[in-house]
Amino acid sequence: MTITIYRMKLVTDNITTALQQPENAKYDFRAPYYEWMVKSNWFNLLHWNTAPKHYTEFAKDAIINQSGKLIDVGCGGLAQTYSLYQKTENECTLIDRSIGMLKMARKRLINTNHNIPPNIVLLQGDAFNLPFSDNSFDILCSFGTIHLFDNKKMFIERILKVLKPKGHFYFLVMTSKYPNSRLFMNLLRQFGEFGKVCSESELLALFPTDKYIIDSYMKGSVLFIKGQKL
Repeated sequence: MTITIYRMKLVTDNITTALQQPENAKYDFRAPYYEWMVKSNWFNLLHWNTAPKHYTEFAKDAIINQSGKLIDVGCGGLAQTYSLYQKTENECTLIDRSIGMLKMARKRLINTNHNIPPNIVLLQGDAFNLPFSDNSFDILCSFGTIHLFDNKKMFIERILKVLKPKGHFYFLVMTSKYPNSRLFMNLLRQFGEFGKVCSESELLALFPTDKYIIDSYMKGSVLFIKGQKL
């Protein structure tokens, strides 16, 4: 698999880093607990009025139905997407700040030959400083990350720089639609786990029509956005 990366070095088996100094992220030690939550039906129903299967169904269009070089920014442990990455023939770069999350992703991707698929790269990196040239990827995914940041506009603009013109992007983001979701998100925000809590309309306004063509829908408090870069 050929990838244009400015700097990369091995951290542990099948996991490389693009950071000058590999570091422990805040999710490293909480990765098992976090993953238990995000793949739980009752947790997602209680807080987001939705279910993990809805995330997998959405991700399938990006990972399976599209073709080309794919990047997944903030991939986490792949709780809802590992089965798709095991099947895809796309060249995929899965990037996360947390080595702990990447180790969980690696564990899920391991096949019967005790290796991850050869078309998959696991990379530790900074979403605000991706180590790739502009216009490097055909498909960009970021499932459940926009809501983590206060400066959502900067996050979106930075990561979409690596997407080619006419490339397809997929975002999944939690919103303030229902009171239970607003309460939970604002609580986590007090602990630095969430950025500014936004509505559907506020989030869609981050994608100006002179730069992107978008389509979106809601399930519970979760906004699913897919589009194309102009």
